[in-house]
Amino acid sequence: MQELARRSPTPAPYAPNAIMRWLYRRFFAHILVDENWSRGVREAASKGVVVYVMRSLSFLDFLCLDFLLKKFGLPLVRFVNDLGLWILEPFGKGERRLSLRRQIPEEEALERTVGDGYSALLFLRRPPQLGRQARRGRKLDVDLIRTLIHKQRSTAQPILLVPQTFVWSKQPGSASPSLLDLLFGPVQWPGRVRVFCQFLLNYRNAKLRSGEPFDLKAFLERNEDLTDSQVADKIRYALLRRMERDRAVVLGPMKKTTARIQEELLRGQRVRAEIQSYASQKGISRAKAERVARKHLRHLCAKQSPFVVDVLHRLFTWVWARMYDGVVMDKEGLERLRDAARDSSLVLLPSHKSHIDYLVLSDRLYANAFMAPLIAAGENLSFWPIGPVLRRAGAFFIRRSFKGDRLYPALVEAYLRKLLAEGFTTEFFLEGGRSRTGKALPPKYGLLAMLFDSASKLPATKVRLVPISIGYERIIEERSFVHELGGGEKQSENVGDLIKSSSILRSKWGRLYVQFGNIIDFDEFLESTRRRSASGLHTIDDLSPNQQRAAVRALAHKVMYSINEVTVVTPAALVATALLSHRKRGMTMSALIATCEDLLSTLATMGARIAHQLRIGDGRIRKDTIEEALRLFIDARLIIAHDTGPEPIYTIDSERRIALEYYQNTTIHFFVPSALIASALLVDREEWVDIPRLNDRVQQLSRLFKHEFIFRTDATFDQVFDDALKSMEGAGEVEIRDGQVQATEGMRRLRLQRYATMLQTFFESYLLALRGAEIVLDGPISKKDWYKRTLALGQQMYLAGEIERRESLSKLKLETALNALQDYKLVQITGDTLERGIDVDSVADLHALEPKLTGFLR
Repeated sequence: MQELARRSPTPAPYAPNAIMRWLYRRFFAHILVDENWSRGVREAASKGVVVYVMRSLSFLDFLCLDFLLKKFGLPLVRFVNDLGLWILEPFGKGERRLSLRRQIPEEEALERTVGDGYSALLFLRRPPQLGRQARRGRKLDVDLIRTLIHKQRSTAQPILLVPQTFVWSKQPGSASPSLLDLLFGPVQWPGRVRVFCQFLLNYRNAKLRSGEPFDLKAFLERNEDLTDSQVADKIRYALLRRMERDRAVVLGPMKKTTARIQEELLRGQRVRAEIQSYASQKGISRAKAERVARKHLRHLCAKQSPFVVDVLHRLFTWVWARMYDGVVMDKEGLERLRDAARDSSLVLLPSHKSHIDYLVLSDRLYANAFMAPLIAAGENLSFWPIGPVLRRAGAFFIRRSFKGDRLYPALVEAYLRKLLAEGFTTEFFLEGGRSRTGKALPPKYGLLAMLFDSASKLPATKVRLVPISIGYERIIEERSFVHELGGGEKQSENVGDLIKSSSILRSKWGRLYVQFGNIIDFDEFLESTRRRSASGLHTIDDLSPNQQRAAVRALAHKVMYSINEVTVVTPAALVATALLSHRKRGMTMSALIATCEDLLSTLATMGARIAHQLRIGDGRIRKDTIEEALRLFIDARLIIAHDTGPEPIYTIDSERRIALEYYQNTTIHFFVPSALIASALLVDREEWVDIPRLNDRVQQLSRLFKHEFIFRTDATFDQVFDDALKSMEGAGEVEIRDGQVQATEGMRRLRLQRYATMLQTFFESYLLALRGAEIVLDGPISKKDWYKRTLALGQQMYLAGEIERRESLSKLKLETALNALQDYKLVQITGDTLERGIDVDSVADLHALEPKLTGFLR
């Protein structure tokens, strides 16, 4: 037999006949291939012999892989396990059976193929037998992994096992087998009939995922003490796990019915204890309390349907094409996300600026071969008919407030823990609500605290948090946001509003950007928290409640800062910043271009992510992109173009400045450290300022605006200050000598003035809030009435010239200013009521702070 094997040459690659070649083109050309697939296989082939590995024996998978290898010019397969096709077996096996010649044993054929430097394809399992349920299929008759191990021990050339996963179905596996599963094999281990049906139904949406190559030589060197059988078992298990994870990334974890999930939650020890406590508190029977819990869970739990997700994807693909000039995805971030999803439960934490956020992230992930996440949404979106659709798309609805009900938050926390343990990708908005100002909002800690507690109690589950920035060149809620900023009441969503919003499909809203920040490993964060807290801490339970709250706050700010870091500088944000930081009434096109170039240069040195269409290859700004952003604002009536001279002059209507400021604020965080230093440096006419004095001024401003901006959490204030000052010195904006600093003269000084101008509206709003605090001296007042009277006062100050910028009259700026005044103990906020602070005896106490604000406005 060995002599027969030596005489027989390695078979040629599979050569399909004319009919098969037509079928190749007809059915396999639609397969969505991982962008890194061909590159990964080529890199593996450059290091050694590539052996492709698949899970369940399938002639269809073999044909499809053969087609793609030929299409991309990759190493072709010259050996495959016996596919059970008798005389139709490839690589000469069928001809040998037809001519009644003896077969070459598979072990010898594989060893010869690999020894000659050619690639092979190995299937690791067979589908389950008819009527039997198997979670991992059936073993093969011949253990070819051991054959590869034996061959690797006798050759110096590495053998690399490259997992390949074809996803023909849109359905994840089910935890409860159905009759179809018993007859035709489960979704994850389908028999031939089921594979064929899945292929015919989904071939246009089929996906190929490729795992990380497994270096057999390196593994053997690390495990010299293991036998071939032990090594084979470990390798087979590792490869199957990798391929199962690749499937789970695309399809999601094993599916359980909502009723089963609810039953499992109700059987949990902590939930049972809360139900008993609730029954005792309300004076009702345990059975009645359990019915209340079931009702809460029915309203809470998602009922995600792959069919609904796919239908919505087709709809939104058309919608995005009508609304936007393009959706720009962070491709590198997507691959990092995919790698993390293979061994972790992911928690997606996107920025929240629009209701579109709910839809676009899920849809774009689905378009890139991720299962749509389960999203925590507010109950305000559960209205009919949108609510049921969103629930089947993956939304679970949570109350805005848990006050007065201990049972409900216990159920929410148990549900979150269940999702993490089962391997679902979840998503919620750390800011709580949509940002009406364009800036990141201060984080809300409720859900994150639940997540923190749940993840810390799941030691066997790896949890990773993913900060995500979703940015828009124009926001569809622009008009309603301006209404609210001006003091108008927030309006709840209803069907009528959504019908009216169909007009958005007739407009173009620029581009939309999705960017992924550095993924945060929860275990690593927890470990660093323990190290910082105190020695001797071993588990999260060793942290005091105050330490846990501090850890949650630190995690929240770490996420928000990461979101800011990866926010894209869009053409709209750049143009809005240039126009609003210009102190004169109008701005010529040439001046606008020059300012945009200067801003872009500064942002590039900060490492900001800049929209690709803003720059030409050599780094110069693209004038046509700036003109496109201007047209976007002109069409929205945010700016006015005056063509009365040799070049256009652009002005902003005072009533529209607050809308334009939204787009400036999307990237203002990049400039905040420099703007604080510039404001403190230009506060008086001194040529030189002592650095300690400047540091003290900037620190006071940072405390004043701590509710306004997200600051770094990985460094002390002094470190942040020193880094910003050195950066400004390196840019030639300031000069440092003998422990003193001064603004550089000329164009660089104009840059400092521009930075300071970016904060002008915040100083004016805080000045207005301080003046408005005098209203509270007459007695307690509702926040609603205070906002109304203070905005009216602001209008008088604007007309009198005490406030220069119309956008300073903002209800949301007044809201954060109130929080600052409460920190200074000038007002006291109790629910929806304002009272004078404990440090205020008369109006003179309020006036004492005013010069500190007006000084920065000079």
